[in-house]
Formats: sequence, structure tokens, C-alpha cells
Amino acid sequence: MKVEVSLFGAFRDYEPAAAVTLEVPAGARVADLRSALAAHGRAHWPGFREGLLMRSAFASQTCVLGEQEHLPESGPVVVLPPVGGG
Repeated sequence: MKVEVSLFGAFRDYEPAAAVTLEVPAGARVADLRSALAAHGRAHWPGFREGLLMRSAFASQTCVLGEQEHLPESGPVVVLPPVGGG
């Protein structure tokens, strides 16, 4: 299935369109999408920091998704890198 991934924060430096579409198996979980995005990053984004992706959260349009949750069947999935503040 095709999943539109919206990118925020530091990930926008890698992809000016702020989104990518990735192919994952039907019934895929967040962990599968994280792996697919890591592979895409290694192949297409010079200077890609995989550690940042591993610490990032994934969310649907309504909630933050756990690593073993199934991906939503419609709508984008958002990647939210960690942020700092004070």
C-alpha cells in the first residue's frame, strides 16, 4: 500500500516538498514504515541522520501512533522529530 509521509522539523531539510510517498506491505505497522523511510533516507538524502528518525514519533491525523500499531488506511502519516526548548 502507498503511504504519504508528511515531514516536519529537520526532515524538511532533506525533502523540500515536505512529503514522500512510500510503498509498504498491506497491514504494515509503524515499525515497517520507519524501516522504509530509513531505507529511503539512506538512498536519497545526503547527510541523512538515521538516529534522528529512530527517535522520532509517527502520528495519524488524530493521534500519535505506537511502534506496533497498524498504519491508517487513509490519510497521511506525519513524522515528528524530537524538539528541544526551554
